[in-house]
Amino acid sequence: MSVKFAALLALLRTPLRQVRYPTSMLGSLSPEAQDWVEAGFILAAFWIPAALFRIFWKQILGPWINKSSNPKIALLIRPVRAMVSWGLILGGLNLAYQSLEFALKRPTLSEWVTRGITIAWVVLAIYFTTRLVAGAFQYQAQKANADGEYRNRTTTSQKLATGAIIVFGALFILRIGGVDISPLLAGGAVGGVIIGLALQDSLSNVFAGLFLNMDRPIKVGDLLKLDQDREGFVEEVGWRYTKVRLWNDSLLMIPNNKFGQSTFINFNRPDTALNTHVECGIAYDSDLDHVERVAIAAAKAAQDAANDRETEFEPYVRWRSFGDSAIVFRVFMRVDEATAQYRANHYCIKEMHRRFKAEGIDIPFPIRTLIHTNSSNSDSEKPQ
Repeated sequence: MSVKFAALLALLRTPLRQVRYPTSMLGSLSPEAQDWVEAGFILAAFWIPAALFRIFWKQILGPWINKSSNPKIALLIRPVRAMVSWGLILGGLNLAYQSLEFALKRPTLSEWVTRGITIAWVVLAIYFTTRLVAGAFQYQAQKANADGEYRNRTTTSQKLATGAIIVFGALFILRIGGVDISPLLAGGAVGGVIIGLALQDSLSNVFAGLFLNMDRPIKVGDLLKLDQDREGFVEEVGWRYTKVRLWNDSLLMIPNNKFGQSTFINFNRPDTALNTHVECGIAYDSDLDHVERVAIAAAKAAQDAANDRETEFEPYVRWRSFGDSAIVFRVFMRVDEATAQYRANHYCIKEMHRRFKAEGIDIPFPIRTLIHTNSSNSDSEKPQ
């Protein structure tokens, strides 16, 4: 028996030995019976507070946590209920058994009971740790959702962390049970190499998904522009695939390792607001200043219509080049969200076409002038 257990048992036995057991009820008690009575009092000293704590939690502390405005308190304190109540129960069982001196004299029984109680403590620690980790990830997910970020970005990390805790806890339980885990670890290392080679592509996708969740270059709901001019919204970053919903409502499944190596444009980063532009060409004999004023007015109307409100951003024109049949320019606008850029371009094209037509500004068709040169050789120049 350890020094701490001995001191605690002595502290508990002091009031018990002062108890005068009624002779009419119990008669003369044997030493073993006296140990059982002391063990019963020790159990009561721990189990009654455990029951009172559960009642206190259910009636007072639990409702207060549920009403708390801080979600961190609710998610991180809930695992404490099981830890405290079951900790008191296991502590009472441990100390009660240590008080049975006749049982301690049986080495085999004592060893198995001690191992069983220790395993119960390890199981309780695993449960508490996994619940605490789950609460931490849920808090991060709720915080991300409040900031407009996706809730599923921590799913992979949470599962990996929980799995690692359970695996290490199971190995520790086997060691407590007297199982030699050295061959298991050695065989697991060899098996891990074999499985790693067999599942190389799958594992690369899994780790790529883990890095995507850690680095977070994308989130659910982001509008991406991928290769081959494909665009779509991120629906999920899973273990193996990143799912993107394209504009035609089909689902594009991209392996995580390929997605991590690809180049894409995220229209939602670093801000949901972005600039968009429409390119147009006008005839060479046009008044460029007048064209610029009309184009800016049309872009302003389109920008306000796409954003459903007026914005402080002023559209502007930048002349691009002298084309084959027109002077090319771009008019720039700003929208509040990525999907609004297509509405802005749509409204701007219609508005510029209407206003240019009303102002007599010509948008020329592509024209190409071909010059044919006919040369005829005289008969004298022909070889004889």
